[in-house]
Amino acid sequence: MTLNLQRLQTFIHVVDLGGVTAAARELDLAQSSVSAAVSQLETDVAAPLIERGARRFQLTDAGRALVDHGRALLASTEELLDGVARARDAPVGGLLRAGATTTAAEHVLPHTLAGFFVRYPDVDVEVTVARTEQIVGQVIDGALPFALIAGSSDDPRLVCETIAMEEQAIIISPDHLLAGQRIDPAMLRGTRLLLRERGSGTREHQLQLADQWRIPAAQHSTLTGTSAILAAVSHGLGITCLSRSVVDVHLRAGAVAEIEFPTPVPARAISLIRRPHRTPPLIEELFLEHLKKGRSA
Repeated sequence: MTLNLQRLQTFIHVVDLGGVTAAARELDLAQSSVSAAVSQLETDVAAPLIERGARRFQLTDAGRALVDHGRALLASTEELLDGVARARDAPVGGLLRAGATTTAAEHVLPHTLAGFFVRYPDVDVEVTVARTEQIVGQVIDGALPFALIAGSSDDPRLVCETIAMEEQAIIISPDHLLAGQRIDPAMLRGTRLLLRERGSGTREHQLQLADQWRIPAAQHSTLTGTSAILAAVSHGLGITCLSRSVVDVHLRAGAVAEIEFPTPVPARAISLIRRPHRTPPLIEELFLEHLKKGRSA
């Protein structure tokens, strides 16, 4: 029996993302190509891997066994190739995989990757961007080798290291009478606090701030993504707090305005999370060194 590692990797993507459709989108492949890879893998191992008649995505016993052993096999293959890469005298190349929450992906990674590619132009990158709870779960499960998140994680299954502190800003519509002023939160009685979607670490941070501010008769509204929140603030729907790196361009353009409270909002951590006792491959090791040096410079 011959086991194709590319098909195995595709199958594990399907499992991690909960179905063929999501995996095809993530891998930028046609659904038919992903389905064909899974079907061929079933032929290779002579066993069905997915329960076809189930209402929701579900693995067979053979599928669960293959995922468990398959992850180990792919990790061993990665270590083998990494050992060869370290032994040969050639330019560093290959695929760097990482996860990131929206804030980290949009405002930390681009600058870091740009500098890294200057040094290692033969490296490709694949970044999975999702809400905090999803990214943390994928690192714990081994679907992602490491990730950058806004905030931190106290999960005992992870190593969490702060690599930067992000200044925060409270923003309001530029047309609001209190725009640009230093005010007491009570002056915003009845205002609407605009929150990120459930599962976002930024939402948890915003809710903690709301508890501290105690704005009388405040209402809460949930929007998916920072772009939607920025647009809502600009049109006078309410106030929010986001990283200054996120809102700076909108402040300069006059699309939103800043307000200050007597107690400043503390800076928020950007953290690197990874599993303990795992030896990173050469590409990952070099990137993490570059990341830490760049953020401390």
